[in-house]
Amino acid sequence: MSRRFYIVAGAAGFAFANMALSVPLHVVATGAKAAVAGDVLAVSTLVIALSALSAGVVGARVGGGPRLLGVAVAIMGLGSTTLAFASGLALLAVGAAVVGAGLGMFWVASQLILSRRSGEPDSGHGFLSHYAIYTLGGLVGSGLTGAFAGGARSLGFAEVTGLRASSALAIGVIVVALVVWRRCAVVSPVAAKPLPAAPSRGLSVQVPDLLLVAALALLLPLAPVVLARNFGLAPFAIGLVTAGVAGSKIAGTVAARLIARGSGPRRTILLLLGGGAGFCVVLCAALSLSVFVTALFATALATTGAWPLVVDAAQARVDPASRRSLTVRWNAREYALIAATTLVSGWLLTTLGSAVPLFALAAFLFACSAASAAILLRRPVWRTDAAPSYMPSGT
Repeated sequence: MSRRFYIVAGAAGFAFANMALSVPLHVVATGAKAAVAGDVLAVSTLVIALSALSAGVVGARVGGGPRLLGVAVAIMGLGSTTLAFASGLALLAVGAAVVGAGLGMFWVASQLILSRRSGEPDSGHGFLSHYAIYTLGGLVGSGLTGAFAGGARSLGFAEVTGLRASSALAIGVIVVALVVWRRCAVVSPVAAKPLPAAPSRGLSVQVPDLLLVAALALLLPLAPVVLARNFGLAPFAIGLVTAGVAGSKIAGTVAARLIARGSGPRRTILLLLGGGAGFCVVLCAALSLSVFVTALFATALATTGAWPLVVDAAQARVDPASRRSLTVRWNAREYALIAATTLVSGWLLTTLGSAVPLFALAAFLFACSAASAAILLRRPVWRTDAAPSYMPSGT
């Protein structure tokens, strides 16, 4: 993959992490209910789903995947600009939605590029590397967002002012990415119309992914609210923890690659998802900040390390001619589910006053994801130049 491709991934991760952390911190700073943060993030995620659904049409009109990727990043920059001027919850929600619109197209464009090699030896490495760089951008973005908020308060300014300044920094990162990607944003050759994937098969291969992302949506988006209200952490400390979660995700991709080399992708996926379920159970009983943060890091490492391999494994079990149409529906379903789950999690946290039920449900979903992945990984693998192969490659 081109280095420019990974630079764009890092910039997208930075902008999205800035939005994902600034929204709950903004809500906490204004004294609004936790459900408000869940509502805003859910709206953003729903827009991601709608944007992913429209990415196929947009990509065809702008001239293919490379240009779609450029358009996606530009839209995220527009959303960051809106967040930089957001002084109230209404404009905050608009900015979050626009960032989400760009992210939906970004993931479709990226996965279309990466899925070309699904089914080939070590094809999962491309997904792992891309997600690692995206997450690295998120690590830097979340850390700087918390630092800006804490710095503003220490200098006598409102925390919201620091959050808006961090969004301005995200704009600069997006501009750099657009300049870097400009030469790659060329019109792609006209390809044959993709074959539609059978809806039932497309959904069946996605079940492990859907269960996994639903569990992550219960666990991660409202973690800053739990840290602020249950443990009394300041914005800067929350930013450090969020950056630590991003670092755990990167470590997860490295661990997944190392384990897969020795044990194969199948055992790696099952080991990481099973471990994630166990660590999530620890969150339910975590009474101290140190135990909570450690379990949160461990859960993020295990489950997000498995996610790129789960996606690659599912793509490898679909006819290559159908992957383009599948990727659009894949992302739309995924983010629609994340939106619904995030909305429900915010409501449950406000209603129940405790995050323990959310963590318990997330652990159950991680376990179900592992069980369904065990079934999926027994299916034959499609090669790019042949019919399904029944070789036990474990992809």
